Amino acid sequence: MKRWLSILAVLGCIVALSGCKNEAEQAYFNAKVLEVNKEYVDVRCIEAFNSGISVDEEFSVTKDVVSAGGAPELNVDDNIRVVFNGDVMESDPLQIGTVYAIYLLDENGEVIPNN
Repeated sequence: MKRWLSILAVLGCIVALSGCKNEAEQAYFNAKVLEVNKEYVDVRCIEAFNSGISVDEEFSVTKDVVSAGGAPELNVDDNIRVVFNGDVMESDPLQIGTVYAIYLLDENGEVIPNN
């Protein structure tokens, strides 16, 4: 009887864990660069997409990104896309979670791939 209970418990755990999502969620938004510092940039959100960030929200974004290519050279008034893990901390100022990548946008709002 104990053996069957152990087997049922193991099968239950396997079924429960197989339903868990192991994909990293990604969110992104487009922003205008307001100020460039050594470790971060101050931005204003211009398109929210699926980020949960309000348009015209101003906050800082780290330049320490997960992407192997790093962040591109950024200047004031550049339009950028920030890809991150979707975590938004409703603090003052607003903070976002892990930044996966930062891309420059062309004049049409399209991503310019980082080299």
